[in-house]
Amino acid sequence: MAPFKLDNILIIYPKSETTLVQFGLNDETFTVPEFEIPTKIYKSIDNNNQYFSTPEYRTYEIFPIRNGSIVNLNAFLQFLKLVYGSILSKIKNDNRNNDNNNSNNSNNNIILPDLTNIPIFIISNYSWTNFQIEKIIQFSFEHLKFNNLYLLSNSLATTYALISQPNSIVIDIGANHTDIVPIIDYISLNHLAYKLKFGGNHINKTLQKLLPQFNNETIEILKKSNIFEVVNDDMKRLHNIGILSTPNDASSGFGAEGDDLLDGSLNVVDIVTSNRDTREILAEREKLKNEKHKNVKNTELEFNTFWDQNGNELPVGKERFQGCDDLISKISEMVGFVMQNVQDISKVKLAWDNIIITGATSSIEGFKEGLLAQLIKDHLIIEPEEERNKREKELLDSLPNYKRNRNKFMDSSFVPNVEYSQVPNSIKLAKYPEYFPNWKKHGYAEIPFLGAQIVAKQIFTHSRDVLYITRERYEEVGPSCIWDIQL
Repeated sequence: MAPFKLDNILIIYPKSETTLVQFGLNDETFTVPEFEIPTKIYKSIDNNNQYFSTPEYRTYEIFPIRNGSIVNLNAFLQFLKLVYGSILSKIKNDNRNNDNNNSNNSNNNIILPDLTNIPIFIISNYSWTNFQIEKIIQFSFEHLKFNNLYLLSNSLATTYALISQPNSIVIDIGANHTDIVPIIDYISLNHLAYKLKFGGNHINKTLQKLLPQFNNETIEILKKSNIFEVVNDDMKRLHNIGILSTPNDASSGFGAEGDDLLDGSLNVVDIVTSNRDTREILAEREKLKNEKHKNVKNTELEFNTFWDQNGNELPVGKERFQGCDDLISKISEMVGFVMQNVQDISKVKLAWDNIIITGATSSIEGFKEGLLAQLIKDHLIIEPEEERNKREKELLDSLPNYKRNRNKFMDSSFVPNVEYSQVPNSIKLAKYPEYFPNWKKHGYAEIPFLGAQIVAKQIFTHSRDVLYITRERYEEVGPSCIWDIQL
């Protein structure tokens, strides 16, 4: 089969709150998702089989995905149908408009995409059951008439975005849950994965206890402001010994990089009474406020301020650094619980050196570093110096005489290295790619989508069709053919 064109590939990433969608890939670089829509559908009270994308008379809303898991399969299938249908409608409308715009052009060579031959890439979650995945495949081929399809879990998609890390720990933080998934030799160990029932919203609850004077909306604005950070003593200690960089080294909206954003002034009355987007207004006022502390780091201020939804400037003390502590502690505890059940010690060591943190919460200033500090505090095993010296002496004594004499005048770094057997004796965050400018600017909170773009480009433009489900393979084997496909 001839490879598909990049601009015909459709990627869908359904999550609990929203679904990311992109039709067509760029030939030279990967861009952030084109659409983000709510993951919900409306069902008729009178007709059990009738679903709508918007609220209609006598309908009720359904969220088919909760905490990453499919909780209403029928509603999810109908949601998938509506997403696919809306994309097809957009393509047809765009083509019709292009056709009208070029109707007077005698050299009109517009090539319309074959709407029945669009390859579909769906990002799944490790908690989707085999039954649910096979039903999705069956529905896609028999009802939606897909001809080419592939499903990949978000945890594996994440690893492919980071230059295909074969061994890693993926920590995906949602609104009300956190998925902890070990990846060993490119295999997602779903039977060991854990869904922690705490996510980004737990930060709001923690802040409400620390700052009871603020309502829910104000708490959310504070959480998204640039004065909200993760800063604790463990992070400072690791920074002092060179393991971590200070979250404020690149400035948290203050100083060097932020200076360019602070030029000009704002008329507060005009802003409050304008019809502009509230988030944009607050962001600009936040920048204006920072003029006061232009060259002072947030962490060096006893109090700092942010603007609430009513345009009030509100002061916050050191509580603004403590909102994530409890969530970080809970995640760290469960990461240790998950990883102690992985049997291959050598691969476990590699996984501990490639920790990948995703989800919107991961974009909070200092969050990744704070979680790393907690993981190091809770789980890093440091070999006692006496044991290390004894082990190196025993190793040196076991060498032949000619090697031992040569090493006698050298420091211990020349002694053949035998690694400390207990794991983890090293814990690191995975390195994020530097060569995707659009994603680097946007941030990597939704990095599974980048991984899906990379994989989709590889499998759908390949000269052979063995890496995804084709119409022929589906009709020959059925929905279970998904389990025969390996990247």
